[in-house]
Amino acid sequence: MARGDAFAGIEKPDISILDDQFLEQFKSHEQENLRLKLLAKILADEIRSRERSNVTKYKSFTEMLETTLQKYHSRAIQAADVVRVIVQIKKDIDKESQRTKQLGLSAEELAFYDAVSENVATLYDQKFLCDLVHDVVQAVKKNLKVDWTKPHREDVKAGVRAAVKAVLRKRGVKPEHLDALTKQVILQAEAMFSNWPIPVAA
Repeated sequence: MARGDAFAGIEKPDISILDDQFLEQFKSHEQENLRLKLLAKILADEIRSRERSNVTKYKSFTEMLETTLQKYHSRAIQAADVVRVIVQIKKDIDKESQRTKQLGLSAEELAFYDAVSENVATLYDQKFLCDLVHDVVQAVKKNLKVDWTKPHREDVKAGVRAAVKAVLRKRGVKPEHLDALTKQVILQAEAMFSNWPIPVAA
């Protein structure tokens, strides 16, 4: 039996096929439901594989994809509209590597930058947030221990939380923003560093 991807007219699918040229080809392609499901799965798998590294950013991509698919299933938009959104999300994913260079952050720090700046980007300038993130990531990693996210290690997590809040205070974050920013940092830390220490690649 032919594989679903080959049947849909896509050989060895991966996220790199999602571009404007592909969008034009899709507009006149038959079997659009099968093809659309495959495209959505390719992108969803890619987002899922990256989400651990940047919870805030990739959660927004997931929500965008799910909302678009819901509109399609309710016949509010056409298949080509869905693919257009899929292609745009792929482009946004590609831009992430460019942002690390522009901000002078590592990919790891960029994830925390997005977590911290999600609700306060208009309240603190970019340099302030970049400098803040450098210190926050160091503070988090310095206080992590094995199984720190497990219920029986709540004392360790409390230590991480206290260290983060201390950095935020030292850097001049306003008191009314301390709890919300600390929560965002811990959420990202739990996603990125849940299996601490991170295994070294062979």
